[in-house]
Amino acid sequence: MRTTVFQVQDILSAFRRRKVLTKKELLEQAGCSTMTAWRLLSRHGYFTSYNDNARHYTIAGVPEFDQHGLWAYRGARFSKWGSLTETIVGVIRESPSGLSAEQIQQLLDVRNAKPLLSRLTHQGLVTRERIDGRYVYFSLEHKDRAKQQQRRQRELSQARAQHRLPPLDQIIALLVEIIRHPRDTPREWTRRLRRQGVPMGPDKIQAVLAHCGIDVKKGLLKS
Repeated sequence: MRTTVFQVQDILSAFRRRKVLTKKELLEQAGCSTMTAWRLLSRHGYFTSYNDNARHYTIAGVPEFDQHGLWAYRGARFSKWGSLTETIVGVIRESPSGLSAEQIQQLLDVRNAKPLLSRLTHQGLVTRERIDGRYVYFSLEHKDRAKQQQRRQRELSQARAQHRLPPLDQIIALLVEIIRHPRDTPREWTRRLRRQGVPMGPDKIQAVLAHCGIDVKKGLLKS
């Protein structure tokens, strides 16, 4: 009896029907041995899920990775990097401003990434810095890390400034006074606003100016 010869097409057909398969489902669909299936998969290219103990498989060309390099299908989660360890290192490296453990867990839909993040830090695969009471993880590459840290600090400053901003109606009243009296100082704007019943001190005015990118020192009105 002749031995059945399996081709890559046999594997591709199985995944075209289902997109994502477990090892058992793959062997049942393709009808070949484990060794043959993995030989054909390796030839074409495949991904294992980074969740559920790498139980799910898909082939190159099936995943539609998002801007973070991630793809989910019926509970199985994949990344362009592969394993959970490689995925965490990858998303940290490509993040614009680093990622906290909570952000990583939300992004990857995993329950507790902190032990793995601690291990990756000690292994020198990522770096971390305590910012505002929590660890933020950054790329190991010096240039990338510097850019991430700068952007993180900008985002933090903007968030703090926005938190300090007065109500919208008060901001509008201030901007009207700035347009009417561009040569005034924040203290003078404060006095004008108080006469209108708008209780906005110089500190709040400075927060609005910072949020709007207005630099009083450079002058609001050129002569």
